[in-house]
Amino acid sequence: MTKNFRKNFYKAQHMNDEDKVYHDLLDHVLHLLEHKLPVTMVAASLMAIAQRLYRTHLKEEDYHRIMKVAYETNVEPYDIKKGTLH
Repeated sequence: MTKNFRKNFYKAQHMNDEDKVYHDLLDHVLHLLEHKLPVTMVAASLMAIAQRLYRTHLKEEDYHRIMKVAYETNVEPYDIKKGTLH
């Protein structure tokens, strides 16, 4: 068992479900970016998936409300000068 595997396994055991999902998706995104896929393509795919999930599972009014919140939310960019996205 590698040191990183043990560290990540321990970390995963102590995360809530939301953090696990976020970090699993972020790990996959980083993997895609390591393969030199365009950031805009990866980001657009994530947004399309999110919108379709919301559209499928929310009432029309709730869908529009969450899209408005997403549009109006000020999001800090990743600090890519550190060499990672997180």
